[in-house]
Amino acid sequence: MKETIRNLVKDKKVLILGFGREGQSSFRMVLSVGGYECLDIADANAVSSDLTATHNVITGAAYLDCLNDYDVVFKSPGIVLPKNISEYTCHITCQADLFLQVFGAQTIGITGTKGKSTTSSLLYHILKCCGKDVLFGGNIGLPIFDITEQIHPRTIVIFELSCHQLEYASYAPAKAILLNLYEDHLDHYGTVEKYWAAKQNIYRNQDYNDYLFCNPECLPAPGECKAAVVRVKTGDLPFASFEDIPGITLRGTHNLFNAAFVYDVCKRYDISDEDFIEALKSFKTLAHRLEFIGQKDGIDYYDDSISTTVESAISAIKAIPNAGTILLGGMDRGIDYEPLVEFLPTTRLEHIILMYDSGKVILEKLLATAQPEFMEKVHYIEELADACTFAKTNATKGTAVILSPASASYGVFKNFEQRGDFFKEQIGL
Repeated sequence: MKETIRNLVKDKKVLILGFGREGQSSFRMVLSVGGYECLDIADANAVSSDLTATHNVITGAAYLDCLNDYDVVFKSPGIVLPKNISEYTCHITCQADLFLQVFGAQTIGITGTKGKSTTSSLLYHILKCCGKDVLFGGNIGLPIFDITEQIHPRTIVIFELSCHQLEYASYAPAKAILLNLYEDHLDHYGTVEKYWAAKQNIYRNQDYNDYLFCNPECLPAPGECKAAVVRVKTGDLPFASFEDIPGITLRGTHNLFNAAFVYDVCKRYDISDEDFIEALKSFKTLAHRLEFIGQKDGIDYYDDSISTTVESAISAIKAIPNAGTILLGGMDRGIDYEPLVEFLPTTRLEHIILMYDSGKVILEKLLATAQPEFMEKVHYIEELADACTFAKTNATKGTAVILSPASASYGVFKNFEQRGDFFKEQIGL
């Protein structure tokens, strides 16, 4: 990895674009290999004053205007370029593409609108339990550059990939998982087609010896993928339901589908059904992903703050047999809420709490289509804190309260983790 980067930056003017967790990781890597003409940083926010003594630091609203002053730019995920990438004279790259260039043959890349972190973590857990040399990094929180020193020739790398990491990809993992494609991130991409195109880059650069484990609803167009395509289905699993196996914390048909992806990959590593099931028993559900956080006053509480799509909220309601109250709403990113509006009146829910901007959109759509008796169950409550108070006071004993917003957290919370933690605090669990 270091040799590749050393060759890339030798005698070049290098810019680290974005100085969050991944940007700092890229900075450390380039600094360690040396050989560059200069190593500078650009970020919308202020950067540590210690760095400004030896590195030029560009901050503020115009931080994106300097790219063509450099030869090589390491772009952090999520930064929106004001121009098409082809219009820049500099070479723009990122951790994901450089990593796949070097370690793609050892990598299992995982993407999809929903389920990436659960599937990645589950796959890592099972491979590790079964004695494989396996590492895990990427979108879930650990920058992929930070694990390169631990990689050996037989190491398996689990790489969770976001749309932002794949947006300008030139390389691909030897084994790619495409879980699903839903409407999301329209604030960044403008159209769902552009968003899906970024996700589909996970297989566009694969070769004939590679594998794509794919949701049958997201299959590549003819001639678009060279890899062997494995159409994943829940029927592949050696059991029909999580309820068949005592002790499993995963819930819902969506997680059963995620487990099927993991199972199909594990078969390529000669893991038996018995070992797969035994490892599955010890997997703990990730925080904020339909996480059972406890029972209080006879009411079950679930934190599904990761939910930013209508499909994830619908899956959460279906997954919890005693679902009685759902908390919906957050930042409105212009997605289509119609499937959720059509689904809610068909449920057993006794309380539907709508919050923030997207809650207003859902409320307007329900008022236009739903029956008056159903609307008695619908409550618009602006803030999550007040929504939690209402839920604790009004939920019936024996039912479950679920935070599954079907909306982004930004504008109110820093991220979905902060939103989920706030929910837990308000409930008192």
